[in-house]
Amino acid sequence: MSQSPIKVILIMLGFTLAACNGAVELPPVTPTPVTPTAPKPVPVPVVVTEAESHYSLTVKIKDDDTVAGLETKYGGKVVIWRPEGKFAVLALTKATGDQLGQTPDATLETNKKVFSGGIELATANDSVSAWDNGSVSAWAGGSVSAWAGGSVSAWAGGSVSAWAGGSFVPVPKNTAKWQKLNLQQAQTLATNLGAGVKVAVIDTGLDLQHPAFEGGLVPASEMWDYVGNDAVPQEEGTLSAGSAYGHGTSVAGIILQIAPKVKILPLRVLGSDGSGDVLNVAAAINRALDEGAQIINLSLGSDTYSQAVTDAINAATAKGVFVISSSGNSGNTNVTFPANQAGFDLTTTGLYSLSVGSVDDSDQKSSFSTYGNTLELSAPGEQVFGPVPENHLGAWSGTSMAAPMVSATLALALGEKLKVTLADLTKKLKNRSVNIYRQNQNLGFQNLLGDGRLDVYDFLSTVMMP
Repeated sequence: MSQSPIKVILIMLGFTLAACNGAVELPPVTPTPVTPTAPKPVPVPVVVTEAESHYSLTVKIKDDDTVAGLETKYGGKVVIWRPEGKFAVLALTKATGDQLGQTPDATLETNKKVFSGGIELATANDSVSAWDNGSVSAWAGGSVSAWAGGSVSAWAGGSVSAWAGGSFVPVPKNTAKWQKLNLQQAQTLATNLGAGVKVAVIDTGLDLQHPAFEGGLVPASEMWDYVGNDAVPQEEGTLSAGSAYGHGTSVAGIILQIAPKVKILPLRVLGSDGSGDVLNVAAAINRALDEGAQIINLSLGSDTYSQAVTDAINAATAKGVFVISSSGNSGNTNVTFPANQAGFDLTTTGLYSLSVGSVDDSDQKSSFSTYGNTLELSAPGEQVFGPVPENHLGAWSGTSMAAPMVSATLALALGEKLKVTLADLTKKLKNRSVNIYRQNQNLGFQNLLGDGRLDVYDFLSTVMMP
């Protein structure tokens, strides 16, 4: 039986290969050189004056829109340009905004002092002063003490243990709180301690020289002060009643106590009185996204919905960035914006956002903590000790202190290999929280304080690879 020409060729090729002991000489391949992609430069923030920023205008942009075209059309300065998110935000003068009014493609908002820090109470001893109708009451009693813990990040590894004899060495006064959250077990489990994770703290700035932050901050080139319009987001003010001075320093210090190897990106949007503008908050969220933050902490809020801030948050969460917001400190059911939008639906924004309220050390609702159906999770928020400007240690109370605990817990998770998707993390945080409604606990607040109280270890043990 005759064989086909193809089969004969294959047989002959087989003999040839066998004769060569299977070794086939192939011509050398010269690899194509790969040109490294330069990191995308982050634009220098657009500086606007007081007169130029009476209003914020959020515009739905079309494919053929340009920055110059929008500025000509609306008579303002483009502060945020986000074509992939189909929106831009402009700063407008009062005269221009008054003349423009609302249009189908643009949302006009009052800009000035719409946001405030969720702080509320702050003391330096064991007494707690009443929160005064939303005004900032800082250091209402007692005196601050000297910071003695050194750099928080220094306790993250090596021969130095952050836990000695069951006490939290950097800030011993937080030991009971961290034990309640099972933090010691969590830090033993998540050995990377948040390394490689960047957390943006959008707040009153930081005391950049405080020893607690040595080695814990991003490069100075990534920071920005939207209040002072410069690249140094340094806390400003004095430690006194009515001042928000130290708020951002405390928030960042809480994050580093839980996840000591993260890098903090400070962006200043609140003044020393605790108030902040819509344009600054939205622009800071936008910059945090551009700088590669994986988590954004918003220990601030507003009684007013903002389209500019909503669009900025949506742009961040669409890229898998987590946004954690404090619920407010009115003590009533008016959860502040943007916390009241965090768990509104199961879109990408809902999956990557969380609202956080405060409970005391017995898991009872804090008297000041705002609550309601839109609250998703609670954490301890009373008398939380941390760094205070001018090399001090002090304690603050408020939902502002509860939110960074959740941000830091997510940072611990993001620093490890996970067996769940990123979109599952907020759901797991809620599902693995401690039931705070048992045995007549929190009567009258059933399901209004979120799914429960944060448990750092239980959450991590559920989401981390074995």
